[in-house]
Amino acid sequence: MPSWQPNWNNVNWNHGAAGDAANELRRAADLLEETAARRKHAADTARREWRGRYRDEFDHNLDDMLRRARELAERMRHKAREIDDAGNRAREQQRHRERERERWHHEKREEERREEEQRKSGQKK
Repeated sequence: MPSWQPNWNNVNWNHGAAGDAANELRRAADLLEETAARRKHAADTARREWRGRYRDEFDHNLDDMLRRARELAERMRHKAREIDDAGNRAREQQRHRERERERWHHEKREEERREEEQRKSGQKK
């Protein structure tokens, strides 16, 4: 028997749920940006003839809202990429574990084959 043991446990990762979550984050980011663009378009229409203190306050609030929407959309996309990356690492780790298991089985078969050869050669003497 080989002197080492592979990790016999499979990686615990729900690729379907993770993919769904990442896709929903991207969808929400797209929707947020689309909504912000529509709001900006509506605001631009309303601001054509608007002047004064309240217009300045409105512009400031609108710019702040658009900036926060962009930042939030980017954070959602970043989290979606993190989920995708974690899924890729889980797949690679699972492949690594499977390769190590196969290597262990191969070494075990080789040891058994050598032991059998030694038994047979000992019987012939």
